Amino acid sequence: MGYHTRVMSLTWLALAWMGAAVVSEAAPVQAGEELIWTCPVHREETATAEGLCAQCGRPLVRARVTVVWSCPLHAIAVAEPGKCRVCGRDLYPVSQEVFFVCPMHSEVKELEPGSCRLCRMALVSSTSARPHQDHNPKHGGIFFMAPDAWHHLEGTYPDDGAFRVHLYDNFSQPLSAKAFKGRVVLKETFDPVSRETRELLAYPLLPSRDGSYLEARLPSGSFPIGPLEIAAKIQFEKDGPFDRFDFVFATLSAASATAPQAAAELVVPEEPKAVAAAIVERARRVNELLARGAFNEIYVPALEAKDLALALEAHVSSAPDPASLAWALKELVRAAWLLDDYGDLGNKEKLLLAYDRFEEASKGISSSYGITR
Repeated sequence: MGYHTRVMSLTWLALAWMGAAVVSEAAPVQAGEELIWTCPVHREETATAEGLCAQCGRPLVRARVTVVWSCPLHAIAVAEPGKCRVCGRDLYPVSQEVFFVCPMHSEVKELEPGSCRLCRMALVSSTSARPHQDHNPKHGGIFFMAPDAWHHLEGTYPDDGAFRVHLYDNFSQPLSAKAFKGRVVLKETFDPVSRETRELLAYPLLPSRDGSYLEARLPSGSFPIGPLEIAAKIQFEKDGPFDRFDFVFATLSAASATAPQAAAELVVPEEPKAVAAAIVERARRVNELLARGAFNEIYVPALEAKDLALALEAHVSSAPDPASLAWALKELVRAAWLLDDYGDLGNKEKLLLAYDRFEEASKGISSSYGITR
């Protein structure tokens, strides 16, 4: 998913986490682990090779990561999928960072197993959460990231007439709703002269008594006439803007949602026309997800289409109109990244604009190979 920009600096936290110097050669990874390159400050920035952080320019360092299965509500992490032993919810896959610590000196944290540099005791394996790795709903709702790429929120519609917003940090840890302001907009109109949107029907989002969520009381009986579309506008910082998030509910939110299925590995066809057809199919899936308001699921077919387009670049020279195909492929890649980004943010207006570019590029690709849409 697109968590690559506008991230609040966690300099002191990250530097304290790093502790010891990182060696240049890493020991072989264990089963289930993976070696990556990451920024020492912005841990969400990762790569498969050496380089510089896209946010701060620091050299990337080595890190070990693994996937554990965790409950969205309880601090439980196990090696295999299953149910939470506390609440019975499905466990979700979450990426964590692996390091080795001294049992006596907590400041000693190493990338490699070995001995403590202070007392020579054997280091033991430990794990730590990584930012932006758990975007799973905690209350059966719809989970989005804020434009500052630090705050996160989950919108739920648990009862007829009740819309709630739960707030989180970049580790998906709950935040008190009492620190935030917001409102819900159900009707609005766009003025083409002033190019401004005017709200016609809005309700305040107020913190619950215990501060666990913001809630707006809305007119009941929405679902019999179709899906309920809600625009939530949240102010995350004092005197800051009210950021918009678009939610679409077809049914009431379930208290315990089923864990999402992992995306299947992408298989790129050998024939160029088959690759183009696969791109058209992803474009159809993006359109379907847009139509039903599943904005946070769009990144899967969008990024698959991007990978297919990159694979098709090798065949541009053999196409009937290489220049047109080359333009369409580059445009689709750009639009796919935008769909990924705006899907994370839950911004319907920007998603529709990005989709127009994505669809135009998809049509150009299908036209190059005579594919009927």
